[in-house]
Amino acid sequence: MNKLITVVIFFFSLSTFGQIETNWLELRDVHYKSEYNEEYDSYFQVPFFGKKIEELANKEVKITGYMLTLAPDAGVYVLSQNPYADCFFCGYGGPETAIELVLKPGHDEFLMDELVTVTGTFQLNYDDIMSGVYKIIDAVAIKE
Repeated sequence: MNKLITVVIFFFSLSTFGQIETNWLELRDVHYKSEYNEEYDSYFQVPFFGKKIEELANKEVKITGYMLTLAPDAGVYVLSQNPYADCFFCGYGGPETAIELVLKPGHDEFLMDELVTVTGTFQLNYDDIMSGVYKIIDAVAIKE
């Protein structure tokens, strides 16, 4: 019986504490290079990620930030280092200060600029010019 309890506690702790905690300072380890895109006949900034960021790719992460409810009816949510009035769209920081979120179905409703901690699978965007450089899929947001 003790072995069963130990195994259950072990697997519970893996699911609870299995995420890698990251922060906005670490996510700054990205630089950009202009590259020509034939489809759009224009130059775009292509991201190149640092080693520590690449190690986060496709891993479960945990990060705290401000929820930007850009189009909640369409499922468009962004986690930002800064509140909406100070986000990178307004000139405060770069694209690395925002993470596109794909929330799990049945999630809570959120207010603009609500402080949340998000867990989910971290993805890097190397080539989709219509999305941000970071995305978290299967995301769960907990209000702070």
